[in-house]
Amino acid sequence: MNQTKNFSRAMPAIMLSIMLVAGGVTAPVGLAAQGGPQRLTLSEAQAIIAAAERDAARKNLRLSIAVVDGRGDLIAASRMPNARPTTMDTAIGKAMGAAIFGRPSADLAANSNSPLYQNMNEATGGRLRFFQGAVPIVRGGYTVGAVGASGASAQDDEDNVKAALAAVGL
Repeated sequence: MNQTKNFSRAMPAIMLSIMLVAGGVTAPVGLAAQGGPQRLTLSEAQAIIAAAERDAARKNLRLSIAVVDGRGDLIAASRMPNARPTTMDTAIGKAMGAAIFGRPSADLAANSNSPLYQNMNEATGGRLRFFQGAVPIVRGGYTVGAVGASGASAQDDEDNVKAALAAVGL
């Protein structure tokens, strides 16, 4: 009788597990074994910013650079000397968009007036910026963050963040 009682108590959990697996709701391959994608650390974010600043200085650019996590939350940011004050909000907004959508911000610009993008922007308090100059940071097939720059031409901003990621091996 005691075994029947224990089985009855366990039955809801067993049924839920069967339904989730049968419905295809399982952890992506690799996540279960590895505990998920490794998050960006503050030291990695600072290294990305330092690499971006070195690249910008070589090209005589004055930029603001921002690194966000996979949700779009700010990890680290820097405004180079003589960069315009408004560039910081733009760099953060570009990086947020690239992280949230998992695509370069240049790809987002074409759809910036769509209801989905406008609703997402509204949900973030209007902080997203759909301009070229940010790219997602992908680790193990997962977007774990993004880096964005602002202060030069859109192409220079994007080239800068790509060079920074290459310099730190991301």
